[in-house]
Amino acid sequence: MPQSIFAERETRFLQEELKGRAAYNRLAIIRVIWFVGAAFLLYLLLDRGQSLAAIGVGLLAVTGFLILLKRHQAVQRRRDRARWLAFINRDEAQRLERKFLRPETGADFADPTHPYAGDLDVFGNHSLFRLLNRTHTYEGSRKLAAYLLSPVPISEVLLRQDAVAELKPLLDWRQELAALAYLNPTVGDSPDELKNWATKADEPVPGYLAVARWVFPAITLVLVGLWMGGMVPGWAVTVSLLAHGLLLSQVAERAKNASEQTFAMSQALKTYRDLLKHLENPRFQSAILHRLQTVTSLDTRSAADAIGKLSQLVENLNFRRNPYFFLLIGIFTLWDIHYLQALDRWKRVYGPHLADWLDALAEAEALNSLAGLAYAHPEYVVPEFNEETLELDAQQVRHPMLKTGQSVANSLRINGNGQTILITGSNMSGKSTFLRTVGTNVVLALAGAVVAADRLVCSPVQVFTSMRTQDSLEENTSSFYAELKRLKTLIDRTRQSSNWPVLYFLDEILKGTNSADRHRGARALILQLHQTTASGFVSTHDVELGELAATHPFVHNYSFRSDVVDGKLHFDYQLQTGVCRSFNASQLMQSIGIQIQDDALTE
Repeated sequence: MPQSIFAERETRFLQEELKGRAAYNRLAIIRVIWFVGAAFLLYLLLDRGQSLAAIGVGLLAVTGFLILLKRHQAVQRRRDRARWLAFINRDEAQRLERKFLRPETGADFADPTHPYAGDLDVFGNHSLFRLLNRTHTYEGSRKLAAYLLSPVPISEVLLRQDAVAELKPLLDWRQELAALAYLNPTVGDSPDELKNWATKADEPVPGYLAVARWVFPAITLVLVGLWMGGMVPGWAVTVSLLAHGLLLSQVAERAKNASEQTFAMSQALKTYRDLLKHLENPRFQSAILHRLQTVTSLDTRSAADAIGKLSQLVENLNFRRNPYFFLLIGIFTLWDIHYLQALDRWKRVYGPHLADWLDALAEAEALNSLAGLAYAHPEYVVPEFNEETLELDAQQVRHPMLKTGQSVANSLRINGNGQTILITGSNMSGKSTFLRTVGTNVVLALAGAVVAADRLVCSPVQVFTSMRTQDSLEENTSSFYAELKRLKTLIDRTRQSSNWPVLYFLDEILKGTNSADRHRGARALILQLHQTTASGFVSTHDVELGELAATHPFVHNYSFRSDVVDGKLHFDYQLQTGVCRSFNASQLMQSIGIQIQDDALTE
């Protein structure tokens, strides 16, 4: 079972982290000993006048220190990788309990005017996004949000299902993808500035500078040698360096801009390189994953190698930000000109591909998120699709945001256009939850994910909800008028020329007005929607609406009920056929101390 697998893996990676931490501490001590010992030996040799030996020891000390530093960094990386893999498995186990360790809620992608995102908790503290999200790059999170917000043709959904099926058993590969991203949190920042830099056409570095970047440092080096030999005065070297400064001034503004545009992403580029390298293997068979690997493979080198080269160039260019480096090395070598030339070459060859590479990586992360849900919930099923007629066949469907064993399953079927499922029931009996249960599973299905049901067949539809309309002081809008505006949007959407019919979910319809107007308005809306291709659900306390079913066969009555057992309200949350005849408002009011009398109130 996934729960035990995640627990075992967390324990194993915590043990690896402890070993890595011990190795890291040992190397830290060795580095200190090496440094102190080398410094002491150098002091003894210099004190005894053995200069040549001191130079040899110094070179050996620096070489050894660099080797130890590199080794130390490798151990640190393994330690951090193990720590993040332990966290990833702890996070997976907590998701099964519908608790979320990661802070990302997807709120940045929320749109209050979206047809269903707000009502179905696509984003937020307890949301579909948090349940699904295994992305780490900014583009990956945005891609996953697009999966949930913007349904695509069923042909594309089926391709996503194939990719999820291939990724699902690859637990090590999928978690390694996440761990690599965790090693550098800057991949969560937007790469838009980097993409703009890669595609922006800059004026090329003048040809004379391309020649001068080699000639002038060579001349200056000769002058320095002659000056040290007493053959030329010092001012000759100074004049040569001033010429260097004049040459650098020709590209100073451009070098500064390039540095600013790439500095923030310089560390992220290394992680992009590692993630793209990871995407290259294994060789996938499903169409989408194969296409992603094709996008990241060029004739001359892979995307990972190209990004790695850019990372190195950007890192080297940004040495100029250190004033000591710039004064001692940057001016002498004409550093800016060399790296602007190299970056120009990179942009010409690879710049047009950068956005595609990042998008391919984002798609892989989004698919990994869908695969993570499928692996964690083997009891969920792959939905089926009917593109011929409007159909929704949900068997034992459950709310995906409730943990297994806590949710109540229900079944229901809609077949054909212009159908209305009318759901009546008492307060707190489960009407709203059922609407969200069906709606969220349809959204998951259209995104390419598995669903919380024993079987789900649905058609390509435009999901639309009106469930949480609120008043607005800023717009001077009452909650009733806000609901009317929402319903107008629904009516307008049914009139649009789209191949996909609307599947609507209307909760407590027209609750902001009196019972007579509510009944007339709801009845008129249901009859009007019947004239369109839209079908959907309407929940209401207005049991009189149920009478429509007697004369209009496109209206189907279902209900939830509550019972009083030993003086306490009991809900079974089971969907029943027919209109509800038991209501609990009086019992609920009495439970908070409001005395209900059958006769008229007296003074």
